[in-house]
This record gives sequence, structure tokens and C-alpha cells, in this order.
Amino acid sequence: MKKKAVLLSSLIGMSCHLAASEDYQAYIVNGTNASITTFPSYVALFVDLIDYNNTYYEGSYCGGTILNSTHILTAAHCVYSSDPDNNLYSLFTTVVPDLQYESYFPNNITEKKRVAKIYYRDDYNSSTLNNDLAILQLESALTTINSSYYANRPSTGTTYRNASETFYAVGHGDVKTGVDDKDFLQKASLTYVDNSSCNYSNMTDTKLCMEGVVSPSNGLEASTCQGDSGGPLYWYSGSNYIQVGLTSFGPSTFCGDASSKFGATSVFTEVYDYRTWIDSVLAGTETAKYIATDTKRQSYVDRIGQESSSSGDSGGGAFGFMSLLFMTLLALVRRNAQ
Repeated sequence: MKKKAVLLSSLIGMSCHLAASEDYQAYIVNGTNASITTFPSYVALFVDLIDYNNTYYEGSYCGGTILNSTHILTAAHCVYSSDPDNNLYSLFTTVVPDLQYESYFPNNITEKKRVAKIYYRDDYNSSTLNNDLAILQLESALTTINSSYYANRPSTGTTYRNASETFYAVGHGDVKTGVDDKDFLQKASLTYVDNSSCNYSNMTDTKLCMEGVVSPSNGLEASTCQGDSGGPLYWYSGSNYIQVGLTSFGPSTFCGDASSKFGATSVFTEVYDYRTWIDSVLAGTETAKYIATDTKRQSYVDRIGQESSSSGDSGGGAFGFMSLLFMTLLALVRRNAQ
């Protein structure tokens, strides 16, 4: 089962990121253990069909942060689909707070909440990953947290753009391309790179570029990787961890590519630039781009169940291999066509 899980982890990572250009893709490399109590606003996103056919995927596919008890900030590319009624991420994303060990899902977690509504901006571009942020509204409020868990957002968008400042990316993603062998939450120390030296073709002023120290043991730079998308970039102001970005993409070659021409190994959507839109979603004045209902989820499960049963899959537990492979490939094909 472990080998199958590694393969499926790669497939799910791919399906989240194929919308980007071949020059860049949405992907913690050379990280260290991070205590969730230091970064309480972090949450993990899982594909969870337990209530429908008793299956789930055992690894998180993206990260996010808590805006309030019912709203989660993440990357748009984590949940966007041109055909959301037939998409695992649109229909079956579950948010898990306070997750120190990724393997604790689903049996040793404090709580989980299913996503009911998905918000992203009208100007989100799935090809360039411009305006790559989304807000997930939960079916009901998180009950094991309080306001101290809420992400601390910046009051200004300029003071932290300096290479002398301290930044950390946090996530449960891969430790290098296609490898996820760290169960403990990870953090990577990163350094700011000016946009003028960040050589991705899709750069805009609303993106933050970061680089990391190269490890002599593997030749990789500290960076984000697959599975970290949507997770936070924190600026340590000397007293507080302030979320200034969310993970969007990195080099198309491989995570932590120290020889890449791009000048930065991790690119983030800058949170401050979208403060007005974020506040309007929280105020209830924006219209959701997609609403997931129990009827839609059950219809999807029934349809996929019929197709997978014809292939002889027995299913059950942490996604039956053939069933999840079929559903993941289905999502992969659809995302590749966008």
C-alpha cells in the first residue's frame, strides 16, 4: 500500500498543478520540524469521502490558513476546476486544523470540517496563476480553535520586502520532487528576492519571490514543494509571525532547483494586495464561485462507484488503489484540458 500511496501522491500533486505554463508549476525542501503551536493558523486540506463510501486519501494535497472559524485561505489552483461537479477537490475537500503529524488523519485529529463554498476572484488565471488565492467556507464552524488561531495579516505591504527580513514557509508537502517521507510538519527558512531578479515569465507586483540556502548534502535550495500549495509564508517581525504570502508555484524543473534560471525557488501570492477582496468575502458580500452539496457529492460517488466496480475494484479504507487511481486520472485529464 505504501508504494501505491507514493504513486497516488505524485498523481494528485500533478493534477493540482498542470494548469500552469511549462515554465513554472505550482509545487518543504531542506526543512526542519515545525511545531503547530508556533503556527496555529496552518491547516491541511485532504480528499475525504469517508461519509460517502468510507474512503479517503491519506496525505494532504494542499495547505491553508484560518481566517476565522468558518473561512480558510488557500491557493485558487488547489480547488479550481472548470468542471467542479466532477472534481474531487471541489466536492470532497476537508479542512484539518492543528495537524502536527500528517498521518494522524483521519483517526487521531482534533476535528475536521468539510468545505461547502469556494470563492476565488474573477480575474484568477489558471494558466499564469495570476491572482492565485481562494477562500473556502466551511459547512460549520471549527470548534476546537479560538481567535488566537486566526492568521495574522499584514497592515502594510512594503516593510517586509527586504532580504534582511526573516521568512518561513510551512507545510506538509514533499521534501523533494515526488518524495513525501516526513510526517512531522515542516518549515523552511527563506530569503526575499526582489521581483526584478525573479525571472518567471508570469511575474506581477502581487507576487513575492523567495530563495533558500543550498544544502551540501543534496544540492537543493530550501523551498516549497508539491503539497505545500496554498500554505502560508510567514514574515517573522521580531515578535509575531505575520502571513504575507501563500504558496503558489516554483520551478518547472524540480523543487529546490539551485541551478534554475529563475532566481527564486518559491513564489507566493502576496496576501496584503488582496486585503479588500478577502475582507469582502468575510463580510458576505461576494458570491461563491461554487457550492458543494451533499446531493452533488453523492451523485459523483454513485457515478464513480459504478465505473470502478466494473473494473473489479474492491475499494475501502485509505482509497482502494484502482478506485482512487481512476478518480485521480479522471481529474488529471480534466485539469490538463483546461
